Amino acid sequence: MKKGFTLAEVLITLVIIGVIASMTIPTLMNSTNQQEYRVGLKKAISALNQAISLNFALEGKQIGDTDLTSAQNLIDNLFKKRMSVITTETTSEAFGAGSTGISSEYCFYTADGMRYAINYIGQTSDNDAEENYYAYMLIDVNGEKGPNTMTTDSRQPKDTFVATLYGSRAVAGKPGDNTGESLAAREVMFDRQKNRNNDPS
Repeated sequence: MKKGFTLAEVLITLVIIGVIASMTIPTLMNSTNQQEYRVGLKKAISALNQAISLNFALEGKQIGDTDLTSAQNLIDNLFKKRMSVITTETTSEAFGAGSTGISSEYCFYTADGMRYAINYIGQTSDNDAEENYYAYMLIDVNGEKGPNTMTTDSRQPKDTFVATLYGSRAVAGKPGDNTGESLAAREVMFDRQKNRNNDPS
């Protein structure tokens, strides 16, 4: 006599597997998305810094110099030349990012699917860094794809981050702001949220 599984046993096994999968797959997908956002921010900041450095090496100009004194100038005379920009647009409000103090954005999209919005504010002193900064940026690491939401907690990153353009570099966060989206962007950039999670205070 051959031994095998009854139909009931097979069905019960499949139900158990289905229940376990339904409980674990959403968590795994969320974790994967969050890691994608973290890597995306680091890649974007790196690409911006490479573009700024290359432009200075080839033309001797940095942000705030002649022809690099507005959002449109930065796109036309810096990022289009030094990054793989595929299209640009202008919007009167941040793309689904909420209140960031950034408005009237000039946006550009790169070949890797990222979207950057620039708000040029002019030369502004950062006393902590003893250096001037010139613009804020919003970086949407997956472009049009949702959730198009600002990251305000580094432990639960979303796809949009705030950054600042100094004359010779781009950094995550906003100068003088150690709260909300600014703190979250810096923590994601430098993986500092791990330290905060382990801090008992």
